[in-house]
Amino acid sequence: MGTDVKVLLPTDTLRAAAEKLAQHGVGGMPVVDASGAIQGVLTEYDILEALKTQHKTLKMLMPPQISFGISFVEVLEDREAAKAFAEIGDRPVGEVMSKDVAAIGADDAVEHAIQLMVKRKVHRLPVVERGKVVGVVTRGDILRGFFRSLPQ
Repeated sequence: MGTDVKVLLPTDTLRAAAEKLAQHGVGGMPVVDASGAIQGVLTEYDILEALKTQHKTLKMLMPPQISFGISFVEVLEDREAAKAFAEIGDRPVGEVMSKDVAAIGADDAVEHAIQLMVKRKVHRLPVVERGKVVGVVTRGDILRGFFRSLPQ
């Protein structure tokens, strides 16, 4: 478990959060309030989910294909990723983060962490004591721990 936990605040912008994720080379961070209580988790996936590079528009069909009115169809249009990110960059983390947090306690068995990661399809779990984040355990942490324990 890593105990030098980097966290985000719900009021941080997605732009600042993306920079912090990149700076620390991690794919997600716990989101905590001012007292350190866990509020959610923000992952790269959450940012990409908010970053819609496609959007739908309505287009009127001419001439109408129905005889008694005007017909519309939805058209999916691609947008440039940079433009899409510029539009969401100032949104607060709290609007995009996953609020249904899978977390473990510091004394939980590694087997519980593995089961939770597999069941919830997550790569990292905040380690929480009394509602506050005290660490993060990743899939890599678990695998490294197993390989260290194998006889040479």
